[in-house]
Amino acid sequence: MNPFSRITIFAATTALLAGPAFAQSGDYRDCLQTIKTEAMRQGVPGGIADKAFQGLTPDQKVIDLDSRQPEFSLTYGKYVGNTVTADRIVKGQQRMAQHRALLDALQAEYGIPPQYIMAFWGIETNYGSFMGDFRVVRSVSTLACMTKRTAFFSNETVQALRILNMNHMTSGEMRGSWAGAMGNMQFMPSTFTKWAVDRDGNGKIDIWNSLPDAFASAANFLRGIGFKPGLPSSEEVVLPNGFPLDQADSSVEKPVRAWAAMGIKKAGGAALPAVDDAASILLPAGFRGPAFIIYPNFKAVMNWNRSTLYALSVGILARQIAGGPGVMQAAPSDDEPLSRSTVIDIQDRLAKLGLYKDDTDGLLGPKTRSALRLFQQQTGLPADGHPTAESVRRLQSVR
Repeated sequence: MNPFSRITIFAATTALLAGPAFAQSGDYRDCLQTIKTEAMRQGVPGGIADKAFQGLTPDQKVIDLDSRQPEFSLTYGKYVGNTVTADRIVKGQQRMAQHRALLDALQAEYGIPPQYIMAFWGIETNYGSFMGDFRVVRSVSTLACMTKRTAFFSNETVQALRILNMNHMTSGEMRGSWAGAMGNMQFMPSTFTKWAVDRDGNGKIDIWNSLPDAFASAANFLRGIGFKPGLPSSEEVVLPNGFPLDQADSSVEKPVRAWAAMGIKKAGGAALPAVDDAASILLPAGFRGPAFIIYPNFKAVMNWNRSTLYALSVGILARQIAGGPGVMQAAPSDDEPLSRSTVIDIQDRLAKLGLYKDDTDGLLGPKTRSALRLFQQQTGLPADGHPTAESVRRLQSVR
């Protein structure tokens, strides 16, 4: 799984309980018993849970990994540079050619272009070369019973038991990332139970060893979360001189033809599609870096992983796997990652100025960028919402 992306965690369709109080006190065995009760309520035989939980202990490595918060947020340039590599592009093209017949059949059935399935596969597991070797039941039950995300991971544990039951697997065979993401496409158990497909028709869904099952499951999931044929998820664009930077925000949507009327063109000079689909403009590295137009399918990609940089990387990689050009505008070479403590300080200072009203969580999300944009407007800086060194210095100088 790509180490630079957020952990791919999908919302469960059914909340399991508010979370047993004893899970917070570390009573692992009692917590497992509560999960077993819920699993039986959902049709899992008690013997399946007993076998999966036999001799199970919390995984300290999972607890340690969960407690580690990344100190630095990668910049656009570093993230995309680490994710969209020349080797990954070439391998994606080779794999797409190798599995062309299957991918074309899936596109006809689900409407998902092959290059997108390849891009997700490449980013998630480097084309199946690293799917994780943690025992999924142990991982998700540890997170359910030994962390604060009890309800979410209790449900994931129940769904893992459902998979064991319906797929005739052993818990030892079901392996994945430390947080429970599984197989070629790194599905969480709840994603598997809702979207996974037995494409090869052998009566068992195997997203680890059967590429027909893995690819069809990914296509089914993407269609289910809103990916539609037509426009790509994103494209690089060139903004006209004098473009109002406050319009470059995911919260600002206009028909594609309206952006074209403002003078925006594709990178390379081609016209934007003459369509009325809602789109936004993003400047992930600020006004000095590349600009992108994001189409409705970008939201579907964000439903796979809630990171804007992840979603941009999927689009950039998919485009190049399909033979398109890379990003033409380079990212600023002096763009540096911000530590979590620095982002918290930025949020605190913006809050004191009355510009930021959300949690001070140290995450540089859309609300923080919008607040920073307001500060930039007030102080005569380019209002792109990007925390340049000058913007941060100017903010820190305010008393």
